[in-house]
Amino acid sequence: MTTNTTWDREVDLLVLGAGAGGMTAALVASLEGLKPLVIEKSRQVGGTASTSAGSIWIPGNRQSLDAGYSDSAEAADVYMEKLSGRGDVSGLRRVYLQTGPRVVDYLRARSDVRFNPCGKHPDYRDLDGAAVSGRALVPENFDGRLLGADFERVRPPIPEFMVLGGMMAGKEDIPRLLGRFKSVANFTYSGKLFARYLSDRVRYSRGTRVVMGNALVARLFYSLKKNNVPVLFESTSVELIRDGKKVVGAVVRTASGIERVRARKGVVIATGGYGHNRELRKQFMPHPTPQHSVACESNTGDGITLGMKYGGTVSPEEHGDGAFWTPFR
Repeated sequence: MTTNTTWDREVDLLVLGAGAGGMTAALVASLEGLKPLVIEKSRQVGGTASTSAGSIWIPGNRQSLDAGYSDSAEAADVYMEKLSGRGDVSGLRRVYLQTGPRVVDYLRARSDVRFNPCGKHPDYRDLDGAAVSGRALVPENFDGRLLGADFERVRPPIPEFMVLGGMMAGKEDIPRLLGRFKSVANFTYSGKLFARYLSDRVRYSRGTRVVMGNALVARLFYSLKKNNVPVLFESTSVELIRDGKKVVGAVVRTASGIERVRARKGVVIATGGYGHNRELRKQFMPHPTPQHSVACESNTGDGITLGMKYGGTVSPEEHGDGAFWTPFR
C-alpha cells in the first residue's frame, strides 16, 4: 500500500512482536520521549524468550567487572573473529562490543530491567579469546505480583522449568532444594519458597516468583506498563504501508477489526524466528528438516515472511543454515 490512505491511529514507532527484543525496542523508544505501540499476535507477552534462560552475552559488562571477573571487549573481538571466520566489514561487531555494556547500564538506571553476573558460563567454543566467566548476565528474579492481574499476560515457561506444577526454580535454588534435609538453612530456604508458592496459587495460575527468561520478559512488560506503552494483543500486521521505498506504517488486524497505523519514525519487526513454519524450515534449515520445535507456538515466521515480501532477504549461505539445537522429547 502507499500513503493514499486514511490513518486510524498514529504513533512514533510501531513494534511488531512483544518478545524480549520487541519490548526492549518499545521501552527505549518510550524512555527517549517517543510514542510507541506494540502489536502482539498471541494473548501473552514473552514469546520464546519467556521459556529461555534469559541470559545475554555482553563482554566487558560493568556488573561482572565489579564482581571480580576479568574480561575485555578486545578479547571478545578476537573470539568473535575466530568464531565467524571473517572480519568486521560492516562495523556492527565493533558497535555491539562498545555499546553492549552501556545498554545494560541504561536499562538498569531508567527501568526495572535488571541483570546480574552469571558467574562461570564458558563460551561455547574453545577458541582464541574465549572466556570461562564474566560475559554472561542473567535476569534478576522478579516478583510477578507487581503486575497484578496482568501477570497472567506473561507467557509461562515450559513445564520442565517448574516444580509442583507451577513453581519456578533458578540456578541458585536447585542445590538448596535438593539438599533441603541436609541443613537447617536449606530446609528454611526451601520452606519459604514452598509457602510463597502456596500463597500464590490462591490468586494466580502459577507461582509469581519468576526467574530466568520469564523474569526478563516480566520485567520488560512491567517497565512498559509503568511507562504507559500500549500493547495490542491478538493482533498482527498483514501489510506494510510505504511512501516510495520508505515504510511509514502498517495494516494491522486486531480483535476489533482492521486498523491502518501510521508510524512516524518507523516499524520494528521483532516477531522472532520460524520454528513452527514448515515451509521456512525446509527453505533455511539442513536436510532432513527437523519436524519439531520448542519455540513459542505463535512463532510461525510472520515477520520474516512480511520482510521478504518487501525486499528483505535471508541468506543461509552467508549466515549459516543451523539453529539453536537442543534435545527434547
